[in-house]
Amino acid sequence: MMPTTPKPSFALITLVLPGPDRKRTPAPYHFRITYKNPDPADPGCVMTWEVLGGREAYQVALERAADGYHLWHCTCPDAVYHGENRNAHHCKHVQGLMELFDTIGNPVRRLPAAA
Repeated sequence: MMPTTPKPSFALITLVLPGPDRKRTPAPYHFRITYKNPDPADPGCVMTWEVLGGREAYQVALERAADGYHLWHCTCPDAVYHGENRNAHHCKHVQGLMELFDTIGNPVRRLPAAA
């Protein structure tokens, strides 16, 4: 009998977000998990998604800072242009995921507070 290797998990989330046209007509955006850290409590990259549905494909990443806070990153032009605001502004792709996690619960554990 051949040993079996674990299959990678597959998850696809579809969210309706303002579309890429000037009228921002609601459109489906598909988020496919491309990486999930096996220990999400460690600082560094926690999870990445490939985003399809707009004019181009983008990548969203969730990073855990050493102090336990989450930092979101997106490669879309809106996030890149407003990137100097350091989390004061989130693009629609990040906002969509954040709202989803507010609804279903955060899939990422926070680090315990330092004593």
